[in-house]
Amino acid sequence: MQKKFAKKNLYVTPDKKHYKLGGYMVIGINSFLLDSGERYCLIVNKENGQPLYYSNLYLTTQIRNRGYSISTIESIAVNIALFYRFLNERNISIEDDFLEHKYLSNEDIDRLAIFMSQKFLLKKKQNKKQYASKYTLSRRLSNIAGYLFWLASILIKSHNQTNLALKMVNAIKARRPRNNQKFNNWEEDEECINELAINRIMELIDPNSKENPYLPYVRERNQLLIIMLYELGIRCGELLNVRISDIDFRKNRLRIERRADEKSDPRIKQPLVKTLDRTLPLSKYLIGKLYNYIFNRRSLAMGKSDYLFVSCKPGSNQGNPLSISGYHKVISQLAMSDPLLKGLKGHQFRHTWNYNFSKLMDSQNPKISEREQEIMREYLMGWKRGSGTAAVYNKRFIKEKANEASVKLQEQLNVNRRNKYDTKSNT
Repeated sequence: MQKKFAKKNLYVTPDKKHYKLGGYMVIGINSFLLDSGERYCLIVNKENGQPLYYSNLYLTTQIRNRGYSISTIESIAVNIALFYRFLNERNISIEDDFLEHKYLSNEDIDRLAIFMSQKFLLKKKQNKKQYASKYTLSRRLSNIAGYLFWLASILIKSHNQTNLALKMVNAIKARRPRNNQKFNNWEEDEECINELAINRIMELIDPNSKENPYLPYVRERNQLLIIMLYELGIRCGELLNVRISDIDFRKNRLRIERRADEKSDPRIKQPLVKTLDRTLPLSKYLIGKLYNYIFNRRSLAMGKSDYLFVSCKPGSNQGNPLSISGYHKVISQLAMSDPLLKGLKGHQFRHTWNYNFSKLMDSQNPKISEREQEIMREYLMGWKRGSGTAAVYNKRFIKEKANEASVKLQEQLNVNRRNKYDTKSNT
């Protein structure tokens, strides 16, 4: 089966993209596209290009063959690559050590936990150490522990020695931080975009605005992209997977579909739809914007594909589906165009949609039951029934309602206390 390797600037490698921290790492990962349409990756020695035998055997037999998505496979691969970087810096050969019945000491494991707690940044220089979240550290250590447990089962045959290896694995798991859930903090920075910032965004993305941060030939495309994020609350992967054929102009509907390992998608880093298939209604305004973009502006981009959002930049890539990095560039250019939008992320539009949906539901008369609201939200967002995901995206609205209830309760208690005091005074 033929492999189509990513271009150099598309490699998902710790020393090229996310994981540079004071020097170059020997071990990295390369992503590629198979003829079948499957996206895959290998952990390789970057000095000679050779794949690492055991780590890739683990990825294939224990991760890929169990049906995990490429994003999960790459995440685990990166964590294993970071683990090998840790070993290389300390001149440890974990395979040779296992064969000689040698295991990581408690001191080694402590150093491993400290190493994995760092946030590996794109920048070459860091003025000070930055640290990953508890959730990220927990996932890294869990991935490493899982790999070492499997590796020990392959290389170690003695029952007694297997118990010692298991003790080492459990020691690594014990270093995982407590309270490591991804969304367990009510005091995290607000994910929603406030109304003032939304108004500013709409002003900036107007194609005729003198403050528009985009080049003229991508202004209408980028405006439509932002409006769809805001009005539909869809994810990046869903947006970049939309095809023109998914749009029903007669019924004003948009079909969201999962297309993992799509053969016709030339993107090595394929945007993935993580939600359920569904059909979304479109407002007259949005369907009009889609019509004008498709039949007036998009045709200028040399329609090589049926994808809605394509590269408009003149050159060989013109007309190809917009890449994930291209999407993030659209958002980052907008974020840098006004101090009010500093730190803006595309996924915040999804949180904002959920906040607006909650406000709309709260204003309905007659009232819509909580259960009905949950079912409606789950469908529109593509979540499984009863998944509980709504609470993650509805955090701001829940906090506001809780605060309102708390203030009302305090006021009522104050009234009761004053009434009780006045009654005693009168007697």
